[in-house]
Amino acid sequence: MAVTISRGTNLVEHHQTTPLTAVDLSVEVHADSSEFTFAAVVTGGANFTLALECSFDSTSWFTIDSSKTINTNGEYVYFYDGKPAAKVRMRIASISSGTPTVMPHIAVVYEG
Repeated sequence: MAVTISRGTNLVEHHQTTPLTAVDLSVEVHADSSEFTFAAVVTGGANFTLALECSFDSTSWFTIDSSKTINTNGEYVYFYDGKPAAKVRMRIASISSGTPTVMPHIAVVYEG
């Protein structure tokens, strides 16, 4: 999956890929930060669970916050601060019904 990265004022990197449409599809990015934002633009009218996770080695993944159950189309944004991680990812954890299309966005903030 190709990742598009844009950088603003050397403080924020914005990562975007192709849409996630199936269980366990994910977008993973290097963070090396403790401040990041996940945004999902959802279409497809599905009922599914989105997992927001972090890792220090890309092998073991840990839940940043409780998984997010989404059952309507729309834009969903989750902000996190004070949660250091080497990598972060957004993943479709499960689908209860329908066929979701999730356009993932991850922004990583670098201070200094």
